[in-house]
Amino acid sequence: MNPIPSNMRVVITGSAGLIGGIVYDHLSAMGHQVIGIDRPLQEWLAAGRNVEDEMARKRVDCEIDLSKISDSELCAILEGADCLIHLAADANPSNSDSSMIRNNIELTTTIFRCARDIQIRRIIVASSGLSQVGLEPLFEKGGPMHGKLIQIEDGIAPTSTYGASKIYAEIMAEMHSRTHGIETIAVRIGTVIPDETEHWRRGGRLQATAFLAEDVRRFFEAALQNPIDGYLLTSAQSDSPGRFLDLEPGLSVLNWSPITWPIGPENLK
Repeated sequence: MNPIPSNMRVVITGSAGLIGGIVYDHLSAMGHQVIGIDRPLQEWLAAGRNVEDEMARKRVDCEIDLSKISDSELCAILEGADCLIHLAADANPSNSDSSMIRNNIELTTTIFRCARDIQIRRIIVASSGLSQVGLEPLFEKGGPMHGKLIQIEDGIAPTSTYGASKIYAEIMAEMHSRTHGIETIAVRIGTVIPDETEHWRRGGRLQATAFLAEDVRRFFEAALQNPIDGYLLTSAQSDSPGRFLDLEPGLSVLNWSPITWPIGPENLK
């Protein structure tokens, strides 16, 4: 297990996105050197991604379409990085299979290949709760597992190519840890939204899977700074009412905890 530097060079893909922006700003404020990668401005504006955030463009240090980048170009960007946080993806499950293959599976393959070639110490890759979404009926009222939380050990059950593409990212993380000695964390990320008051207004599954911005900061800080032994797969979200995902082993291994769920949105940090 390698010692963890106090001030790291961290590369974030998808830095113009909502989660990427939260992580970029927080790690920068902590004193880390953060390099954000995202599509050229007009492309992500045309796609309607996080367009209401006027600061998003300032978090993009390298404007490039990662699905078209060469290995040499990407390796040059990643050179000297201590950690890579890979958030870039087509995150719309209703989009075409070809988009999922190009932007999620093929891109993730390139990311891991280049990170391996330049020997990045740690990779944190975004997965999704949709890797287990097919299990949820078993844990609902009337189901055989009602009253229990869905654990990592309960297995996978995607219902879309998007969910399957996120499982691929998990497999790539495990493989690169086992065969190349890279520290890897695959995190099944909860629901992050721009207007967090909607978790209270709409409730239901949106609230049950909520990942508040403050908890995003706490999780990624812990994922960057705490030692791990090889590979970690975990879910990460807030401790919201109706939460049905177990947050272990991430809580114990990364020594983090979500904030106490606010009584109302007026108490958001």
